[in-house]
Amino acid sequence: MLVFDRPWALAFIGLVPAFMALGRYLRTRGGAAAFPLPESPPGVPVLSRLARFARASALWLGLAAAALAAAGPALVSKRVVYLGRGNEAIIVLDVSPSMAASDFAPTRLDAAKAIIGDFLATRRNESVGLVAFGGEAALVCPPTTDYASIAARLGSLEPGLYGEGTAIGAGIATAIAHAARSSAPEKQLILLTDGENNAGSMDPATAARAAARFGIALSVIGVGSAGEIPVTYVDPVTRQKRSGIYRSDFNGASLEALSRTGGGSYYGAENKAALAAAFVALAERSSSLARSRSLSSEEGYTAMALALSLALLVLARLLGLAGGGGRA
Repeated sequence: MLVFDRPWALAFIGLVPAFMALGRYLRTRGGAAAFPLPESPPGVPVLSRLARFARASALWLGLAAAALAAAGPALVSKRVVYLGRGNEAIIVLDVSPSMAASDFAPTRLDAAKAIIGDFLATRRNESVGLVAFGGEAALVCPPTTDYASIAARLGSLEPGLYGEGTAIGAGIATAIAHAARSSAPEKQLILLTDGENNAGSMDPATAARAAARFGIALSVIGVGSAGEIPVTYVDPVTRQKRSGIYRSDFNGASLEALSRTGGGSYYGAENKAALAAAFVALAERSSSLARSRSLSSEEGYTAMALALSLALLVLARLLGLAGGGGRA
């Protein structure tokens, strides 16, 4: 934010065009201006007239810069520094091909990514990580407060990126492996999935009990609805378009049982509004009441404005001497 030590001095900038108008008036009346700029006689080459215009411009801009320097310009920046570490949340996101189902517009995965983006936008000093899974699981982004980095990696996820199937247990286990080493005051996993575990060697209930043993709460968001739903996506490996009808056997009861085992909460989301409400509730749970301090820094520009003013006034003087004006 630009501030001024003596803002009243900015009023002198308004006097510059007033002096210009006064000088023009006095010349037309045959008087003498405080800063005379002699008229070019007829037949003077164009370059001479341009030099005269440059001299006048340098003079008036130099005076304006001097007024700006007198005002004491400075750039002040403020930032909030948190004095303690915040809580930690790792989002465990299902990116199996069924997440391309269109019962959420445009797809389940796109809707989930949009809501997660809103969730990230409201974080302050909480660390957030991202694990994605399909037939396999992988850490997409370790827990961090660089929310822009998480959002960028989230945007790169697409259905089928980690193979066919839904390895819920592997996704939870991958998140636990990173959250368990954290020193955050509170830690939670947010599992977002639309299906039953049908891949991987890790049983989801076993993974949920492991989370509880490490003091990590596991909350689950069940996305989608049962029935026949159109699915269209581009295979990330072959880049071929796949489409068909997906018969969703969505079972919210099993996901709710999983959240109870993990010591968290369950949220059923059959539409975007319910999905958004689930993340609002989880955002409140993960928020940290950390002490913070506001720091301000100020960078002055008076010397720069003064140097600019001096350079312009010297230029105006030199142009005047070169043009034979004799006076500046």
